[in-house]
Amino acid sequence: MAKILIIGYGDIGSALAKVLLEDGHQVSAIKRTEQIKASPVEIIQLDVSQATEVDACKFDIDQIVYILSPSGRGISGYQAVFEQGVDHVLSACKKQCPHVAFTFVSSTRVYGQQQGEWLDEMSPTEPTDQRGQILLAAENKFLAFNNKTTLVRFSGIYGRSNYFLNQLKAGEAIQKEPLYYTNRIHREDCIAVLRFIMNKKINGEAMTGVYLATDDEPATRWQVACYLADIYGVDGPKPLVLDETAKANKRLQNKRLTEAGYEFKYKSYQQGYRATIDEQA
Repeated sequence: MAKILIIGYGDIGSALAKVLLEDGHQVSAIKRTEQIKASPVEIIQLDVSQATEVDACKFDIDQIVYILSPSGRGISGYQAVFEQGVDHVLSACKKQCPHVAFTFVSSTRVYGQQQGEWLDEMSPTEPTDQRGQILLAAENKFLAFNNKTTLVRFSGIYGRSNYFLNQLKAGEAIQKEPLYYTNRIHREDCIAVLRFIMNKKINGEAMTGVYLATDDEPATRWQVACYLADIYGVDGPKPLVLDETAKANKRLQNKRLTEAGYEFKYKSYQQGYRATIDEQA
C-alpha cells in the first residue's frame, strides 16, 4: 500500500482515486472548490496558486499525481496552475518529502510541429503558443525535482462529451484538404494509464521520464467526422478546403508506453466511439 495524493480532483482525478483505492492504496486529494458530494477519499480544499495555503498542507505521502486543469481559458489560468501552483507544490515538497515520486499530467501541446510529422517522446519540444511554453517549463521543473518523476503527455481526451459530434450536428465545415491529423485517447484509457504507471512505480519498476499516452491510430479530422456521422446517423460533414500551406497538425506514437506493458482498451477511435454509442443505447 502506498500513500497517494492526487492534486486535482476533477473528472479524471476522481476516477483515478477510485481505482487506486480498489488497489488498496491510501488516497487523498486536493481540490480548489468545496466538495459537495460524499467522497471515498480525504479531500483537502486549497488553491495551489496561493503559497500560504500550500505551505500549510502536510505532504506525508509516497506519490503525488499533479492533474490540475486551469480554471479558465486565459493565460492567467494556465499560469496559476502550471507556474505558481507547480512552484508552490515543489517548494513545499522539497521541505517535507524531497523523495516523493511525482506523476505530472501534461499535454501534447508541448510539441509545435504542424506538418503531419510522426512524433515520439524523443521528438523536439518547441511549442509555438504560450500555453505550450508554460506546460513545457512546468515539465522541466518536475524533471529537475528528483529522479522519480514521470511525465504523461495525453493527446485529445474523448469519451466524456459529444463536442465533435455537436459540431457535426451544427453543420460546421470540417477540414478535408489538406489532411489535418488528430490524436486521441479514451477517458477510460487515461485513467488506466495513470493507474498502470503508478502501480509500476510502487512495485519498484522504472517508469520515470516521459510517456506519450495516445491510442494506436492517428486519423484525420475528416475520417473521424465521416465515421461519427455514419454511426450516429447524422448528415455527413461539409468539406472545408484550405490553402495547401494550412496546418496539418502531427501524428503521435505510443510505442514507449506499450513496450512497458500497457494494453489499450480502445486502440482506435472506431472502438472508442462505438463503445460510447453502445453505452448510450
